[in-house]
This record gives sequence, C-alpha cells and structure tokens, in this order.
Amino acid sequence: QGSAAKGRSSCLVEVKSVTLVRAGKGLFPDAPTERGTRHLAALREARAKGLRAAVVFAVQRPDAFLVLPHDATDPRFGRALREAARAGVELYAFSCQVTEAQTVPARPLPVVLP
Repeated sequence: QGSAAKGRSSCLVEVKSVTLVRAGKGLFPDAPTERGTRHLAALREARAKGLRAAVVFAVQRPDAFLVLPHDATDPRFGRALREAARAGVELYAFSCQVTEAQTVPARPLPVVLP
C-alpha cells in the first residue's frame, strides 16, 4: 500500500500459531475458529481487490514436517483455506524455534490441502 520501496510490494499477512502435531502433521486449528474463517474471507477480499495476501502458519513444535487444515475440528476453516488459496492467497508454514524471548522461523514446511 502507499509508498512501497522499488521492487517490493505490500502484503496483508495473517499469522496462525500451530501447536497441534500428530504423526508429523501440524494441524490448524486445534479448536473451531469462526474468527480464523473471517480472517481468511478478508484476505480473499483483499486479493479480489488486487492486493497481495498471505497466511503464515508458525509451527510451535519441532516435530512437524508439513501443515494441513484440521478438517475434523473445523471443516468451515478448511473450506475457507482452500477457497482462499484458489483465490490467490499465498500459504506459508515455518517450523519455529521458540524461547521465552522470541519465536524465530527455522525452516519452511509445505502446506498441504488435500
């Protein structure tokens, strides 16, 4: 928006914290999230207006190797995430090193939308 530096663009970003991991799969959400579904709709609307938008899944555990929507817990969020991705919302996930002082992205993980 506004005065982005040459060669750079603004991006609306929603960060989701992933704490549930099963068999190496980071699952989001771990509880139903109407708020999260609304955030995805807002990102989809931003894309429709030509803005760049992304969801970043910050995985708070070292034992995840990929991230998936947790459809069993919140199928509406899973559908909204797939719709957002089809609309051009970028999806990223990172395994993070977490300390009391900071959370630092350590390595990228794939986001899988079965």
